[in-house]
Amino acid sequence: MQYDKDLVDLFQDCCAHHELVHQFSPLTAQIYTYIMFNNNRDGVTFDELVEKLHASKSSVSTSLNLLISNKQIEHFNKIDERKRYFRLNPDYMILRLEIIKNVLEKEHALCLKMRKFVNAGLLKSDECTDKMELYTNHLEASKNHLADTIEKLKSTN
Repeated sequence: MQYDKDLVDLFQDCCAHHELVHQFSPLTAQIYTYIMFNNNRDGVTFDELVEKLHASKSSVSTSLNLLISNKQIEHFNKIDERKRYFRLNPDYMILRLEIIKNVLEKEHALCLKMRKFVNAGLLKSDECTDKMELYTNHLEASKNHLADTIEKLKSTN
């Protein structure tokens, strides 16, 4: 089967991105990207992944279990079939943004605490107060924007 070069490039770029961002092995990144590219409610089978990605059953199984435990994909069975099917977790975007928002909230709270100590003269700011203020404001705006986006995503379900 012949694939469009631009589509293959996109697939490879997505795999590299998932390896970097999620610290995935190359195979796990390929599986996640393959499921993303084939994101339909019917899902993809274990055997399809083994065949298309030319990987061992044990390696595919390990990668699938990781993706399931991270809540990035879900598995299900069809009525009267023993095969398991895999698809993206429809709530994963929300879960991912909530994780990012939580990190920003913690960092924002730490910046506010540091600012109190700088203002009290207990910590030196080395004249970076303006930068710290810009950064703190950015964190505040980002976490608010993420909260809005999360709510919009929740309303689309």
